[in-house]
Amino acid sequence: MKLPPLLLFLLIVSCTSLKKSTTNSSTEETTTKVASKIIFLNYKISKDSDTNTDFTLINKIITDGHLKKRRKTATSRNPGDLICLQQDINSKIIDSIYIKNPLLKNVEFADPSGELGRKTIELNSTTISVRMDLNPQTKFITLKLTNNTNNSLLKTQL
Repeated sequence: MKLPPLLLFLLIVSCTSLKKSTTNSSTEETTTKVASKIIFLNYKISKDSDTNTDFTLINKIITDGHLKKRRKTATSRNPGDLICLQQDINSKIIDSIYIKNPLLKNVEFADPSGELGRKTIELNSTTISVRMDLNPQTKFITLKLTNNTNNSLLKTQL
C-alpha cells in the first residue's frame, strides 16, 4: 500500500516534539511560599457571680493547613458574646472571630404532649474551642467581650 505524500508528511510531523526548552536562569523567579497554619484554642469559662467570669486557656495547638470556608460574621451583638482577636506586635487587629455567649445554651425538647419546645439554659461553666487561620504576623490572641472592647479578658502570646 502506498501512502500519499501529504499523509506521510503529517505522520512524520505529528511524531516530532514541538516543545521548546528554554533555560534562562535570569528569568526564573524563586518565591518562598509561607505554609498556611491553623490555630486551635481551648478555653474554660467559669461564672462565679453575675459580674465575675473567669477565662482560662486550656491549650493551644498550631498546625499546618487552612480552613475551607470563611466564617460568617454575626450582625447582632448580645451581652456575654465574645470576640477573639489576632493582633500583631503593636496590638493592631489582624483578624477576628465572633463567638456567641458560650454560657447560654439553647436546648430543644419534647414536652409530655409530644410538642417540641425550646428553652435557654444559663450555664455556670463550659469549655469552648476556637479555630482560626493563623496569620504569620500574629503575636497575640486576645479574648474580649463584644459590648466592652476596651477590656481584654485574656491575652495569649504566641
